[in-house]
Amino acid sequence: MRGDMGLIYKTLESCQRSMYLYFPPIPKHSPYKRCSVTILSDQVDKAAVERMIEENGLGEMARERQLILAFPDPGPEGWDPGRDMEVIEQLQGAMTTERELEPVQTYFGIPTLESMLASWHLMNDTRYLIGIGEKGAAMALAMAACRPMNVAAVMTIGGSLPEVGEDKAVYSPVPVWLCGADAQTVSYFISANGARKESETRWACPGRPLQSVELHPEAELTPVFLNRVWEELFQKVRRTNTGRCGNVAHRTDIGKYGGEYFIEDTRLGDQDNMPHTWLTFVPECVRNLPEGEKAPLLIFYHGGSDNPTEAAEMARFHEIGDREGFITVYPWGSNRCSWNIFMNEDEMDDVAFSEALIRYMTAHYPVDPSRVYLSGFSNGSSQAMVTAMVHPELVAAICPIDGNWPGERIGPSEVDYEQIKPMALARRIQEKKDYRMPVWYTYGTREPSYPVYRGCTQQHQYDFWKRYNHIPVKETPEDGHEEPSGVGVCGDKTEILHSPADCAEHWYSIHRFYSDDPEPMNLYNYVMMHDKGHEVAELDPCLGWEYVKHFRRKQDGSLELI
Repeated sequence: MRGDMGLIYKTLESCQRSMYLYFPPIPKHSPYKRCSVTILSDQVDKAAVERMIEENGLGEMARERQLILAFPDPGPEGWDPGRDMEVIEQLQGAMTTERELEPVQTYFGIPTLESMLASWHLMNDTRYLIGIGEKGAAMALAMAACRPMNVAAVMTIGGSLPEVGEDKAVYSPVPVWLCGADAQTVSYFISANGARKESETRWACPGRPLQSVELHPEAELTPVFLNRVWEELFQKVRRTNTGRCGNVAHRTDIGKYGGEYFIEDTRLGDQDNMPHTWLTFVPECVRNLPEGEKAPLLIFYHGGSDNPTEAAEMARFHEIGDREGFITVYPWGSNRCSWNIFMNEDEMDDVAFSEALIRYMTAHYPVDPSRVYLSGFSNGSSQAMVTAMVHPELVAAICPIDGNWPGERIGPSEVDYEQIKPMALARRIQEKKDYRMPVWYTYGTREPSYPVYRGCTQQHQYDFWKRYNHIPVKETPEDGHEEPSGVGVCGDKTEILHSPADCAEHWYSIHRFYSDDPEPMNLYNYVMMHDKGHEVAELDPCLGWEYVKHFRRKQDGSLELI
């Protein structure tokens, strides 16, 4: 039922628990990122929630920051960390809609546009918790200690980490602001964050300043304090699926890097002036290039159901571009949901969109047309590959991430490249001109096709690119007899790379493959990021850029190393 303030009272049948939801008066579907804040309180009724929204400033914060708020009901017995951690996770997952429903999905596992338009898209990397009162705060602290993979940051007023939380704690970093917590709770989070004392009220991890503990003894839930919580804690951190308990990572600042949105814009002129949306970053160093000098262009395609801002925060190629001097563009799929990677004629033509975008950027910005690179995540990874297949003359190299395509996402399947339109087109094009396409492909060991086996998406994908690039194709072992490395077929050269000290637990196995040319070229790379789930890790874009930047597409279609 809907309250006077626009509150939604939602009951989740799967766990027989309820919550109040507050959605700010903004469109559900947009190119911007929406985050969630879950408030765990000892008292949750309509009057108490309305008071927190209007008198304590949570509503103003939600409206200004485009946040979705949830106020779960603790039930008649109050919060019980031994019972309710899974309940909170279920409730967080149900914050996207006013009522409980199962989204309709496409044939390749992405919610349909109709399902997307009916729900709010909340990314799992920006789930924040506020705990208020003895049990509410204790519940929030227990979630941070025991279920950190679903918690980006926590602020609590009162309460302490309960014994059940300490018993099941995983000692994974979570940034916290603690107001009135006891010494034992403070000690746990200092240890979990690997933090050292910086002042009487702040501890932070050397080299990882986001992994921090701050004490605010006199804090109260006021609009001024909530604004501080957002600006100094929540808006700075996100939690990525790059380890089994996740990892603390920084959020990007669209304004700081000069991001410019083009929303429902018809200037590209493709498909009868179809409106498109994209986000562009042009670094100051590129804006100040001398007349006639050009910079590289990198286009990053979002994952299924994501949008340009979410893609920018996930990949942060524009931050690399700010250092390295290249332009970054994050386009939004023509249907504002996913990419038409099969080039179905009854769907919008995203290859035409990509071509028009590349040509527009080259014509109106200081873009070097010989140095256009593509990347993308998940469904967007496939779109980067499809665009390169159909328009190799426009693309110098690609560095896609986590694309479970072609074939069945889970389990073995048969694939006929001639039945997959972009792949068939690529082969027809290559019959006329022997293009090569340098590929740096990254995948995680917690993805569905790891370890790689015959018939999985990864085998179909890398066999195609190996054949395309004149690389000998070796047989991939069957399921149950996988190669010990987990990559299916080991590279001609392999190397192990560990991330810098700030992500020391992350490591990569890099498998390099070489063409059978008289002077062999490293044109395909299978890069395995260990313990990563379906996510872009901090180093994924950096490694991809370091590879692709060395290639140039000459006017005759051949490649040049630079």
